[in-house]
Amino acid sequence: MGVFEFIFFTSLVTFGFIASIPLYAMRRGYNQSDEKLEIKKLIEQRKLEQIKQDNYLLENKVMALELEKIKKERELREQKALDAKENRRWLIEDKNEEEIKKG
Repeated sequence: MGVFEFIFFTSLVTFGFIASIPLYAMRRGYNQSDEKLEIKKLIEQRKLEQIKQDNYLLENKVMALELEKIKKERELREQKALDAKENRRWLIEDKNEEEIKKG
């Protein structure tokens, strides 16, 4: 192996190292940008999940309030029906009791 070949291979190896540094830096930067995008995606998903949970809790509170309102309205309606003797169920039971007494 001559001096020229030694210099040629040494230059080739040196050039390979020099060329590989920017390639490594570009690849690393590309991977870092992917990681940054992934982190942003995870943060957005977490925010969305928190909003969904808050919405679910609010909907449950609204539904509970609506249910209480409906129960109170039904109780008032039943009480008015009992007071006014308009509750058909009570009238039927009264007739059955009268038939039993007659029979």
